[in-house]
Amino acid sequence: MEVFSEDRIKRADRGGMLSAYERWPALAREGFRVSYSPSSRASRAYIMGMGGSAAAGDILAGWVTGRSGVEVNVLKGSVPAKGMEGSIAIACSVSGNTEETVQMLSAAAEAGASVVSISGEGKLSDAAKRLGAPNIRVPPALAQRLMLPFLVYSALSVLNSSFGLKCEAEAEESIAALGAEWEEAALDVPEPRNWAKRLAGSLTSKTPAIYCDRVAYGVGVRFKNVVNENSKRHAHFDVVPEAFHNEIESWEDPGTDFLPIFLRHSSESKRDSEKLDHMAEILQGTGKAPVQLRGRGGSRLSQLMSMTYRLDMASYYLAIALGRDPLPTNLLDRLKFSKLPDAH
Repeated sequence: MEVFSEDRIKRADRGGMLSAYERWPALAREGFRVSYSPSSRASRAYIMGMGGSAAAGDILAGWVTGRSGVEVNVLKGSVPAKGMEGSIAIACSVSGNTEETVQMLSAAAEAGASVVSISGEGKLSDAAKRLGAPNIRVPPALAQRLMLPFLVYSALSVLNSSFGLKCEAEAEESIAALGAEWEEAALDVPEPRNWAKRLAGSLTSKTPAIYCDRVAYGVGVRFKNVVNENSKRHAHFDVVPEAFHNEIESWEDPGTDFLPIFLRHSSESKRDSEKLDHMAEILQGTGKAPVQLRGRGGSRLSQLMSMTYRLDMASYYLAIALGRDPLPTNLLDRLKFSKLPDAH
C-alpha cells in the first residue's frame, strides 16, 4: 500500500486533521482582517502565552528582529512587575482557559500595559471583559496547535495598528505563499513533487536535528513541537550561533541517527549565513547530508510562515507514514489534567 494513500490517511487521521491544515490560508486571512483601534501609538509589544499559543509570539518576534521602531517580547508564565506603561500586551490562548495566560493578562494591565486577548471562550475572554479590554475571538478549533495562522495574523493586525507598521502588502504576500504551499503539500500531490511528503519519508527512521538563527527561532521551535505532538516522535532543536560553539561536535558520534535540517532565509546575517554554509559542508563530509529548507517569497514574513506551514505538513505526513493518528495528545493530556499527588 502506498505510504500516503487516501485509504491510509482515512485509517490513521481519524480526527480529520488534514482538512484543518487545508484551512490555514483562510485562517491567516481571517486573522489579519480583525479590527483593533489603539488609543495611542505603542512603544513596545509583549505577546503572552504558553505552549503552542506562544508560538505566534516567537514567530513575530523573529519577524521584527532588526526592524526599526518596533520591539516584540515573548512572555511565558510571568510579566515584569512594573514598567509596562505605553506598551501593548497581547495574551494568546486558543482554549481561553490557560491559567498562566489569564494571570499574565491581569498582571500586564496592573503594570500599565494596554492589553488585548486573543482566545476562545473561557476565563481569558472573561478577564478581558472585566478589564474593559478587547477580546479577539478565535474560531472553533479541532486542536489548539492548528490555530497558529489565526494567532499569528490577528496578533500581526494588532501590532500593525499599534505601531503603524503598514505591513499590509507583506501580510498579503505571505498569505498568498501559504496558499501556494498547500497546492504543493496537498494529499493528491505525489511524493516526488511534494516536499513535505519527502521530508516525512526521510524522517521515518531518523530524528530531526533542527538548526536556524534567531530570526527563524519560532519556526524551529514550532517544528520540534509538532513533530512531538503530531508525529509522537522526539526532535532536537538548537539555534545559531550557539550551535557553532558546541553542538556541532556531537556529530562526531558515528552512531547518531539524526537528520540535520537547516532552516534558512534571505535576511540571515552574513556571518551566520557563512557559518551555516560551512557547517553544512562539514556535515556533508561526515556522511550526514543536511536538508536545507528555504521559505517562499521575498519578504521575511512570507519566508517564515511558508516554512512553518511546510514543516507542519511534514510532521502530519510523518504521523501517517508511522500509522499514527496525529490529533490526540494522550500523554500530554494525562500530564495536564491528572491530579498531582500531595507533597509531604
